[in-house]
Amino acid sequence: MPYNKPPIPYTVLIVEDERVIAENILLVLEREGFVADIAPNAHAALYELEHGLYDLVLLDIGLPGMDGYQMLRTMRQELRLSTPVLLLTARTTLEDKLQGFTDGADDYLTKPFALEEVVMRTRALIRRSRQLSDTAFELHHGPLRYVVAEQLVTVEGRVLRLSRKSLMILELLLRYAGRVVPRQRLEDYLWQGEPPSTEAVRSQLHLLRKALHAQGYDGIETVHGIGWRLKPADAMATPPEP
Repeated sequence: MPYNKPPIPYTVLIVEDERVIAENILLVLEREGFVADIAPNAHAALYELEHGLYDLVLLDIGLPGMDGYQMLRTMRQELRLSTPVLLLTARTTLEDKLQGFTDGADDYLTKPFALEEVVMRTRALIRRSRQLSDTAFELHHGPLRYVVAEQLVTVEGRVLRLSRKSLMILELLLRYAGRVVPRQRLEDYLWQGEPPSTEAVRSQLHLLRKALHAQGYDGIETVHGIGWRLKPADAMATPPEP
């Protein structure tokens, strides 16, 4: 029977060296239900992107040291991240905009801007990148298929019955398939606050792994000291019989 569960909040990384602007964006995003972090420079932002999980980056071009264009190129070319990027800048020339899009930006917003427009564009970019609705969608990864609206999980077509917490963990792993889901992000989603014990999340993952293993799926990988992720789909492919 369907159950009511909290929505998975979308996460945004705000890369902005002007603290007042960054905090104003943070407040309005949190008010609208997003989870947001602030990075004051490109190096801090790249560290967060390597170790965290974000649905969108709000990126100021005029950063100290490494500017926004350089950071964007590093994201796309070195880290191979496809995370949507909304550029925020006081630069208004066509050349500046062309450079941003050439380097891999998804949208461009010039200062001064209305905070409501930041929220609107953030929602639109995330929705476009997901190609999902917030109420009914399907998630696929290798042999796994999850019809979220029906809470129906199958492994190579075989229906799998899971507990509420197991479904929540699986949905988060599937939505970020191939990326590491940090322990803190998983705990926040499962309990909306402090977990009941230090081993609570490991216990829930053990139950999920056990249920998936019974159907021949062992694709949840522990990234020690960080969190968990689904193995690449091709790594789970069944080798052909000789």
